[in-house]
Amino acid sequence: MTRLRVLRSPVALFLLIGTFTVVAIFLGTNKLADRAARQEAIAEAQGTTQVLADSVIGPDVPKGLSNVTRRKIAKADQMDRTVTPRLLKVETVDRVNIWTRDGRIVYSSDAMPLVGQRFGLDDDQLTVLENGGRGGGVADPDRPENVELARFRAELAESQGVSETDEAVIPDGGLVQTYTQIMSPEGEPLLLEAYYTLDEIEARSNEIFSAFRWITLGPLVLMILVATAILAGLTRQVRRGAQEEERLMRSAMDASDAERRRIARDLHDSVVQDLAGSAFAVSAVARNPETADDSRDTLEAAGTSLRTSLKSLRSLLAEIHPPDLHAAGLPAALSDLIASASTAGVQASVSVEGAETVSDDKAALVWRVAQEAVRNAIRHSQASTLAVTVNADGRRLILEVVDDGVGFNPAVVQDPHSYGLRGLRSLVVDNGGTLEVRSAPGEGTTVIMEVDAQ
Repeated sequence: MTRLRVLRSPVALFLLIGTFTVVAIFLGTNKLADRAARQEAIAEAQGTTQVLADSVIGPDVPKGLSNVTRRKIAKADQMDRTVTPRLLKVETVDRVNIWTRDGRIVYSSDAMPLVGQRFGLDDDQLTVLENGGRGGGVADPDRPENVELARFRAELAESQGVSETDEAVIPDGGLVQTYTQIMSPEGEPLLLEAYYTLDEIEARSNEIFSAFRWITLGPLVLMILVATAILAGLTRQVRRGAQEEERLMRSAMDASDAERRRIARDLHDSVVQDLAGSAFAVSAVARNPETADDSRDTLEAAGTSLRTSLKSLRSLLAEIHPPDLHAAGLPAALSDLIASASTAGVQASVSVEGAETVSDDKAALVWRVAQEAVRNAIRHSQASTLAVTVNADGRRLILEVVDDGVGFNPAVVQDPHSYGLRGLRSLVVDNGGTLEVRSAPGEGTTVIMEVDAQ
């Protein structure tokens, strides 16, 4: 039954590992997808900037805009009156700047005081300005033009009595900067720079990502469910196989037990009875006064030999199949078990206390462990004394088999044919108990089994 319980664990373990795997993959793909969605959202912002360049701002760039300075901003004002109403319709745009190749702002939709000032362009901006294409990323608030813009907005907010932290004046979620090339009427390349609020970009990113978030999770969950169903089916097959194997093993054990019982019964009813009768008959003749003295000695020796053989045979029968393995018969079964010890010159004793209420299964377990321990002591220990003790308190059952033999080192691997207690340890553990072998060279051996009494 323990094997069957263990077989249930792979499904639960697989589900646990599968759940962690799905969560890890889902979180990992979420992170990657979020990054991809943000990049896509920035790419869309760049596309919007390109539309502004092609349709909203580019066609209305006035002649002479590239010559605007801080003192001459008429062309910038002219463009502002034309373009600003259109930009207001594009809610995601925070502001638009137009730069010349020497790093001068010649138009700003949100801060005319920046017009005509020279701040400089970075390498990517210069590349786009000269060669076309698109560029952008998260805006750096420490760039000189952004610092100047923040100061201007702060002064404007103070003059209007508006708090600097008001998002309508100064967005605090960050900005995304995109840029592309436009051409002036004179054919001079200019850089159109548009800023978008990062919150808007992230909102768009979430819109893009939410469309396939569940597409990512769905196949993973489906995969786990299908794999779990397959594993559950395989586990059921293994369980049925284990049940069938256990059934066959029990059948084989029952058949073996029945055969041993038949052999023991046949021996007891025939050979043992014949030997017992022969021993009584020989002893009776030896005690007859009419028997000659020399014949009496021979008959007494034969009677002794017959009784010794009878005792050995009964011990052998007890090993083949004990006559009674329930609690009440445990002392007698153990006494029969040690009967052969005297033949080997070992003084053996049995003591059973409090075992009247133990279950039949536990009584049989005690006998099996004691059988192996006694057999090893008689065959290998060279002991002079052997004691088998059973104690039970209604809750725990303890068996001790102690000999004063040569002992051995339990840490050294023994010949599996000479020490079968190792094979019984798993049986004891399956019954919820423990089996311990204590020994040392020259100090004898103690076998202790402790198990629930019921």
